[in-house]
Amino acid sequence: MKKFPKAGLLIVTLVIPALIFALLKLFGTNHYDLPYFVTEKDGNGSVIVQNGDTLFHKVSADCGIFGGVNLGDRLTIAVRMPSKCGEPCERATDELQRIAALKAAIPELQILLIAADTVRRGEWQSVKVDSATIAGCFSNELTDAVKGSDGLNGPAGQMVLIDGNKYVRGFYKAGDGEETDRLMAEIKILDYERKNEK
Repeated sequence: MKKFPKAGLLIVTLVIPALIFALLKLFGTNHYDLPYFVTEKDGNGSVIVQNGDTLFHKVSADCGIFGGVNLGDRLTIAVRMPSKCGEPCERATDELQRIAALKAAIPELQILLIAADTVRRGEWQSVKVDSATIAGCFSNELTDAVKGSDGLNGPAGQMVLIDGNKYVRGFYKAGDGEETDRLMAEIKILDYERKNEK
């Protein structure tokens, strides 16, 4: 008679939580939405709202930096790297190596280094652009959302995450390990969303 209460207690403590977990796994969906950055603006500089929703700007090939790069259906990390910034740039390059390791699991990932000097190292491509074009085009295209942010305008440059629909989904400080960890997590989230949309 004493074995039945022990068996009942065992069922309550082990089986019921396992059933709850299985039900949540089968019928629950974990959503983590990444924000969109860089709003679409009209000729007066006002944000365009259509049907109550804010429109967001798609990265275009107009300025030439992205002209030879296929941004469609790919996850792109655009990295603005100053010329010869020494140790901060070396740290940023090491962090890019970590990000490039994700390419084994996410083949659609591409890294685009935008710099005044041609650099090709590891799993990324480089676009050589004069510093005036970088400052003008890149800033106008991508950094309205982060003007005045010291973290993104530091000596090691910045990283921008662009999704497969050409929308900017995040800004990150290059060379910062915690920022790289956040970027890698958000790349995995976008990849998960893309795979589950199909």
